[in-house]
Amino acid sequence: MMHMPKQFWNREKTDASLKTLRVIAEKIDFVLVGGWAVYMYTGMQKSEDVDIAISYDSLDFFRKYGINDYGGIKIKYSVVDGTTVGLFIEAYSDVSLPVHVREIIEHYVLIDNIKVVKKELLLLLKLWVYFRESELKVDKDIIDVISLLNSGVDMQEFKAITEKHKIESRMSSDALLEYLDKGRHLWDYVADSEKEYTELVKKYRKEIKHVFY
Repeated sequence: MMHMPKQFWNREKTDASLKTLRVIAEKIDFVLVGGWAVYMYTGMQKSEDVDIAISYDSLDFFRKYGINDYGGIKIKYSVVDGTTVGLFIEAYSDVSLPVHVREIIEHYVLIDNIKVVKKELLLLLKLWVYFRESELKVDKDIIDVISLLNSGVDMQEFKAITEKHKIESRMSSDALLEYLDKGRHLWDYVADSEKEYTELVKKYRKEIKHVFY
């Protein structure tokens, strides 16, 4: 596997984003989701924004930065020192997510002194944004999903989560298979060659079909 991955976002944005993440980590309790959570597991793609799951009480920290709405979903965001911070708020955001925020908050591992949502829940959250409009963001999500698979995902546990929450296949296993196909033009972000990427896709498709179908 590749050792020095080509980066999707530019370094200036990701450096600023990481700095913001560290500042927030010193101020409030949260569980990391999104692109930086994937990076914590994989060391691959850095993120230009920060996404966190928080209790309602932790929302107070962001009031001085302004708390804004994403159109059509119950997820808020703030802009902290130029970095967008997505806020998955306990109870409030539940309707817009495949699992309740409380479950995200309770299921984490500690990496580099930061609480990071468990890998299988993170995979589901990454697939949940499958239908968003920005093609650029979708490409980054595809890269993150494949990077997660490369780092080792317990597919049986992932399936158990989808069954527990009655997640339709189009938002879980079907979306996962489609991500693998759509990611072919992005091979150089996750593999050393197109041939290696093709072999990875073959391996993961076989595993997914064995577990889900």
